[in-house]
Amino acid sequence: METMVQDVLYAVAVIGGLGLVFGAGLGYAGKRFAVEEDAVTALIRGLLPGANCGGCGYLGCDELAKAISAGEAKYDACPVGGPETAKKIAEALGKEAGEFKRLAAFVKCAGDNDKAQNRYTYEGLNDCRSAALLSGGGAKSCKYGCLGMGSCDSVCAFGAIRFINGVAVVDGDKCTACGQCAKICPRHIIELVPAVNPVRVACSSHDNARTVMACCSVGCRACKLCEKACNFNAIKVEEMLAEIDYEKCRVCGECAGKCPAKIITKQ
Repeated sequence: METMVQDVLYAVAVIGGLGLVFGAGLGYAGKRFAVEEDAVTALIRGLLPGANCGGCGYLGCDELAKAISAGEAKYDACPVGGPETAKKIAEALGKEAGEFKRLAAFVKCAGDNDKAQNRYTYEGLNDCRSAALLSGGGAKSCKYGCLGMGSCDSVCAFGAIRFINGVAVVDGDKCTACGQCAKICPRHIIELVPAVNPVRVACSSHDNARTVMACCSVGCRACKLCEKACNFNAIKVEEMLAEIDYEKCRVCGECAGKCPAKIITKQ
């Protein structure tokens, strides 16, 4: 009996010893072959702003740093850091950053409390997502319009959104284009546009002119006057709504001048 116990203890000791040896070996191998990658990732992570906003499409700055290090993301993937961060990362890695165009969020709606009608008085949670679950997607007559209850503002970590007479408005100077407001908006009327281009269409409705005018005095009527006025083929009316091609737009403002509803802005 004593011999059997000794054999068992010996076997346990041998297996435990082998486990320690293999564990140490794997740990050494992991460190030996991961040093270079970890160093690059750490370098990139140190250059990122640390906002962890998710605007880059990754869970946070740590994941983005890994993606850039692995060549899966571009140097300018961080919207918060902008061109400055992209340049620093590229220089640190001995690469060219390339051209960077800063973006900013824009709420495609001008239908404030004075211009857009409501079908009923909403009484409930002060949250656009909750209101959108009700009949017709909320109290506002226009099913595409801003509900104005602050879901976008609640996720903006940079204080870039304020409400003017019931409609969300983005401060382009504060906006980092993280995209969180666009993701949470239940009506999907917030888009990222070139920050340097002030020409925007402040409407999201795809309804016909009669329906639009019955709901909102500043909705797009799909009249195509803006399209005809543009000499650069930069604006088209498709699916009853004017859309701007920012690659072609030369910021001449002719479209804004011709718009009868005055929902094309040149801020």
